[in-house]
Amino acid sequence: MTSRPRACLVGVVRPALDVRTFHRHARALAAAGWDVTVVGRDAGARRREDGVAIVPLPAARGVGRALLQARALGAALARRADVYQVTDVELLPAARLLAATGRPVVWDSVEDYPAYMTLKAWLPRRLRRPAALAVAAVERLAVPRLAAVLAADADTAARLGLLHPRVVLLHNFPRRDEFAPAAPGAPRRDDVLYHGSLPPYHLDALARIAIELVRRRPDARVTLVGHPDSRAAGAAFARALAAAGVADRVRLRPRVPFGAIPELVRGARTGVVPLPDVPKFRTNAPMKLFELMAAAVPAVTSDLPPARRLIGDDDGVVFVPPGEPAAFADALAALLGDPARAERIGRRGRELVLARYHWEREAPALVALYDALRRGTRPGPSREAA
Repeated sequence: MTSRPRACLVGVVRPALDVRTFHRHARALAAAGWDVTVVGRDAGARRREDGVAIVPLPAARGVGRALLQARALGAALARRADVYQVTDVELLPAARLLAATGRPVVWDSVEDYPAYMTLKAWLPRRLRRPAALAVAAVERLAVPRLAAVLAADADTAARLGLLHPRVVLLHNFPRRDEFAPAAPGAPRRDDVLYHGSLPPYHLDALARIAIELVRRRPDARVTLVGHPDSRAAGAAFARALAAAGVADRVRLRPRVPFGAIPELVRGARTGVVPLPDVPKFRTNAPMKLFELMAAAVPAVTSDLPPARRLIGDDDGVVFVPPGEPAAFADALAALLGDPARAERIGRRGRELVLARYHWEREAPALVALYDALRRGTRPGPSREAA
């Protein structure tokens, strides 16, 4: 009897049950017959879920982060995997140690990490550009020594393709069975929904949009689901709403587990994805946009290259200029005032997801890469970056 091939996906920043790492990659590999382990934090009491073993790590700060990386590396080595996958840029140096075992190591570049450093609120502004350059230098040193690279967007795949000949593009699209639309006639709790991370730039944009929207539709209800990155950002958001007299029209709900997001999204009449026009969002297409589309919720999003490149001029979403709260408010108010049009856009968005923008279309490239790495061969035709 042949034992199953072993895969180990290890991270120290992204949680063990991260949507991309666990719900996309780990579950797809397990379904393809791999014995999969995820090493990561915030797993609670879970040790196995959906056929995937979980090795939990505690949260850590400061010096404890270095110790946590060592602990994660030790847990990964103990699995004696046939293929390893590193899911955080912080672990790129450790990835070289994993590679020294002779086993293939894959790095999943979930973000355009150098660009992302320029948005980190915890970094003083004068240090953000040097931090971006430092991360790019780490990539240049570590990436060529690995077996393969995964990227979540085409621009990052092309950039990393200059460092490595084996880069596979895997978009962060939802699974088709996760975000079924609401039943006809089902009540909608929220007029406008935003779900996801809440750094200061998102909170500022959402406050401005909510203020403009309530001026147009005083009865509008806006719900944000997530956790502000800092107390200061959350306090500034609350002050802005209070000063404009719209605090009673905006609700901030705590972050919910991934399994609760589909029901949350189904309960919204519209969704909003107000990305700023900065380098990170000129490369990354937001996962939450495709979740809204999958649930047939009409979405208003920033007209930026990644989403525009994928969706084009199709009527599956509403594009507005980034950084213009009044334009977002106009688009949202128009959808709320025209339910028939909102339904058409939502229905078309779901059609696009079912036809093109779903994880089931991405997963075969991941499994083919892992199978090829285990055999020591190149995969067959796939969507590898040139």
